[in-house]
Amino acid sequence: MTVQLLISTMHQTDRSLLQKMNVSSDAVVVNQCDREGKEILTYNGHQVLWIDTTERGLSKSRNMAIRHATADICFVSDDDMVYRNDYAETARAAFSRVDADIIRFQVRGIEKTFRHYAPEEEAIGYLKSMKISSVEIAFKLSVFREKNILFDELIGSGTEFMMGEENVMLFQCLQKGMRIYYVPAEIADLHIGNSTWFHGMNDAFFVGKGAAFAAMKTPYTFLLIWQWAVRKRRMYRENASVWHAVRQMQKGKRLYREKAAKKP
Repeated sequence: MTVQLLISTMHQTDRSLLQKMNVSSDAVVVNQCDREGKEILTYNGHQVLWIDTTERGLSKSRNMAIRHATADICFVSDDDMVYRNDYAETARAAFSRVDADIIRFQVRGIEKTFRHYAPEEEAIGYLKSMKISSVEIAFKLSVFREKNILFDELIGSGTEFMMGEENVMLFQCLQKGMRIYYVPAEIADLHIGNSTWFHGMNDAFFVGKGAAFAAMKTPYTFLLIWQWAVRKRRMYRENASVWHAVRQMQKGKRLYREKAAKKP
């Protein structure tokens, strides 16, 4: 099985990112910058397709990488990751053994803890999929192509609704009958710096969360909003009431649906 990293990045002026990330497989790099161009280069014996684009938006970047991908197994990658030397072999072994279309692996934070992981393998359903970050997952490209899976381009960094694009995508996968599994194997370390968009659980955060729930296209959107507002109330209760959080998420749901209806 062949393996590719699908890397989203911005404003790169050289190819040093490949060394910083310890790229040890084929890769597709989508570099959002102020120019257009494509280059195929060889790095440590592996083929890298480097795409410069003036498009903006994380989901658009990831979709462009998916469209240009060619490998059997693809990792969703950000430029603040440092991959373990054996990540490609870890993925091959896991997909050979586990009957899954998407596998969640472990990523360790460098500056601080990123996640607390369970020690046992498990299948992942709708609720647990909402706890997954994009940088933890690898997927079978053939199944994504067959099921027409892409990231929602109205959701995610660089859009009005700046969160949840991976959770929306995973909901879509589950709705289409795809299998998601968790394997407790480490693939990478992650630099955890200050977010450029997260400024606490304010109104913009709640609106984005509501939009993400709406994008999941489930008849239970209202229940998802309420369960989240109640379950997470300790995290925002100093800034907002449950009622306020729900109202803002309902606003996000409405705004998302309006924009989705106008999308070509």
